[in-house]
Amino acid sequence: MIEPTLYFETLNRNSILIKAKKPFYDWINFVDPEFPVIPDDEGTIYLIKELATKAKIENWLKKNFDQIFRNELNDFHTDEQDWPQTRTFKVFKEWFSYEISSMIVDMVDKPLEKQ
Repeated sequence: MIEPTLYFETLNRNSILIKAKKPFYDWINFVDPEFPVIPDDEGTIYLIKELATKAKIENWLKKNFDQIFRNELNDFHTDEQDWPQTRTFKVFKEWFSYEISSMIVDMVDKPLEKQ
């Protein structure tokens, strides 16, 4: 008996994986030295509306990077007065690396839940 091939559903989203770099860790350890944060390779995946090309996703990121920047800062330190005031796309790229994916496959047979 031949087993059926499983195909998984794709989500109508694109993703951007954000990973902190050394300047981010230097900043957080400066503003909160009591609880030092060790650099790791884990990141945060942001799901965005589905766009047709990688160039369009990059363009979306260039227009919306500060929302992500602020969220990353807030995850570690909520006092906005301590946040860097200059948050350009150039600074964003110095503080974070990112990877774009246009194919999101849902391998779980349960509804998505938002928290």
